[in-house]
Order: sequence, then C-alpha cells, then structure tokens
Amino acid sequence: MFVLGAILMPDAARADFTCSICHKDLVQGSVPHKPVAAGRCMDCHKQFNDNHPLGKDSMEFKVPKQNLCAGCHPHVVKKKFLHKPVGTGECTGCHMAHSADVKYLLKDRSPELCFRCHARERYTGVFTHASVANGECLACHDAHQADGRSLLRKPGSELCFLCHDAKLFTGKSVHNPVVAGECVNCHAIHGSPCRKLLKGDYPTELYRPFNSDAFPLCFTCHDPALAEAPKTDRITKFRNGDRNLHAVHVNKPGKGRSCKMCHNPHAEVQDRLIYPKAYGFGSWEIPIKFEATQTGGGCSVGCHRTLRYDRVNPVVQ
Repeated sequence: MFVLGAILMPDAARADFTCSICHKDLVQGSVPHKPVAAGRCMDCHKQFNDNHPLGKDSMEFKVPKQNLCAGCHPHVVKKKFLHKPVGTGECTGCHMAHSADVKYLLKDRSPELCFRCHARERYTGVFTHASVANGECLACHDAHQADGRSLLRKPGSELCFLCHDAKLFTGKSVHNPVVAGECVNCHAIHGSPCRKLLKGDYPTELYRPFNSDAFPLCFTCHDPALAEAPKTDRITKFRNGDRNLHAVHVNKPGKGRSCKMCHNPHAEVQDRLIYPKAYGFGSWEIPIKFEATQTGGGCSVGCHRTLRYDRVNPVVQ
C-alpha cells in the first residue's frame, strides 16, 4: 500500500497528517505514479483552500492542469505534430494521474485504449496489417508526438522498412512509388478487402481476358490505353515503331497476359521491372532476359525466340 505524502499545514499538531487518510482510493492500482509512490503530492498540488475541510490555501494544481504534466515530461511536447490530447493538455484522457494496473499509468492496454477514441471498424478488413491485428499500434505510431502527420515514427517507406527488408525494394529498376517512399499509393495501411493490403485488385493469375477494368490497381496510375491501343506513338515505350507490344501481350479476349507475368511491382535486377524468371508455371520458372536500349530493347524468354523492338527504326522479325 502506498501512503500519500504529508501536507504542510498551519497547525503543527497536524504535521503528521497524510493525504491518504481521506483519499484512500487514489492508489488502488499496482502501478503508482512516481510522485505518489514517494509521497510527494506537492509536486503537482498546491495547498488547501477554504473549501477543503482542513486548510485555507488551494488543493489546486501548481500550474494550470493542461501544463502540469509537461513540467516533468517536457520531452513529449517538443515535435511539430502532437497527439490531440497531448496538444490540449488532456493527458488523463489516456493516463491515470495517481495509479493504474497498466504500465505507464495507461487506462487500458493497446489497442483497446486507442479504440476509445478511434473507431475500431476503420482498422479492420478481410486482410489486416499484422501490427494492427496484433494490437501493436505503437509499432508505427508514437503515442505523443512526431515530426510528421499521423504521428508516424518514420516518414514514408522508412517506416515500412522498420519491419520489411529494404533489400527487397532495391534493384536496377525500382517502381516510382517505391522510389518516392509512397508505399501507401498501392497499399492500405491498416486493412483492406484485397490481399497484401492492396488498395485494388491485383490479379494473381498469369492470364486474364483483357478489358479496361482487368487490372484495377495498376490502372489507378497507368492509363488502360497502354494495353488497349494496337498502335500508338506515345502511350507506351514498349513498341516496335508504332505497334503497341503491350497490346500484343495483354489485349486478348482469352489468354491475355497479366501484369504480374513480367513485372515486379517493387524492384528488379533488370530494366523496366522485368522479372528474370516468370513464376507460376508449375516447376518451370521461365527465364526472361531483357535488355533495354535507348530506343527499344530485346527479350529472350523460354516461351518464344529472341525478339527485338525499336521505336525509331522498327525491327522486322
């Protein structure tokens, strides 16, 4: 049992008076606030006022309540973005002032504490980020402050790389959102109805009948015309003269090739995010050797002979 400290009183006969004589319920938890455990009530409180049964000065806070905690904990209010309760000095929205049964004097454990203010349904989905599913909100967010919005511990992809291996996102060619650290362009942070927390469907099959809605995630940024138009002089660089080679591969009513067959969505050792092998054909990983030139390129794969293309001087195959 923790004994609340003695109060300085005008009457010397009452010098041994302790706060806990009346305030028995303030230290019921197993984790006490350090000043409480040390009996230093006056670290936070002033003397009594006329309304208090035993004195005339005030049992108020030594400073305005919204500034009180920062007096001992100044490190939690130094960054640009503050958790709303921190910014308004409402620390007791999350913390108990005297004692608690949870570490750090929290009123509840994460994520239940977070869900007192943040709607639970916003953080669930058919597929849920592992940190969210495990209730580890603080794996990504700081509880008090941050240098960036949403109280994230690191900016952009630096945050993702706290858990995900950065080596998987480096190579000779890297997808532009990855370069920019904008993983959230493709991935939902907390939960999604799509696998891999994707913001749209990204087909796992290698073949899919083509239409403008065939690849919802990719077509969020890429113009569907990239694969629709048989001929073009600008929509894609993958062309032989004006013959659109994306359309040749993808725009088929039956066995159109999926984006996944050739392109890695993150980074690859070859140009244009081209896989060195096409995966998914049973035990045979079809080799793909791709070489880009200033005006075209060439592809040697297991499914057809070596073919080359050139946008300026079309190659006759």
